[in-house]
Amino acid sequence: MRLHQASVFLFAVILLFPGCASWFIKGEPPEVLVTNITPLDATLFEQRLRVDLRIRNPNDLAYHLTGIDFTLNLNGKRLARGLGSKEVTVPRLGDAVMTIDTTTSTLDIVRQLIELSQKQELAYDIKGVLHSTEGRLPFTSAGTLVEPGVFSGSPAGSSTTPQ
Repeated sequence: MRLHQASVFLFAVILLFPGCASWFIKGEPPEVLVTNITPLDATLFEQRLRVDLRIRNPNDLAYHLTGIDFTLNLNGKRLARGLGSKEVTVPRLGDAVMTIDTTTSTLDIVRQLIELSQKQELAYDIKGVLHSTEGRLPFTSAGTLVEPGVFSGSPAGSSTTPQ
């Protein structure tokens, strides 16, 4: 009788949680890195961006990705939300690039440029979900696109003293 109840419970869980297939995916989560952000056309209220993402698969099985949903922040402030349904296969122990066109507020771009001139660095963090034929694969990543001192022409932390 207990075995029958356990079987019924397990069957109910499988039916009630089909969106949680990523719980059953084995291996490490994929790594998603921002490799490029290209400004496209702009209007007074909106800026279109092309975001190139490198997806690294540290696992022994290939991922067939069917889409992505992500939020990209620069220097701790939201820059853009990206959605895409492009299909790409990331080979086992390999990587692939996914390019997503997205939009953001022109005002957000202006704010980022003002803060960039003050901070002298461009750090990003990205989080989201990769959609695959095996389920949903959540990811988070952070990095620096531009090191401090690049815009001023001098390395960060260095001082110029005349001799």
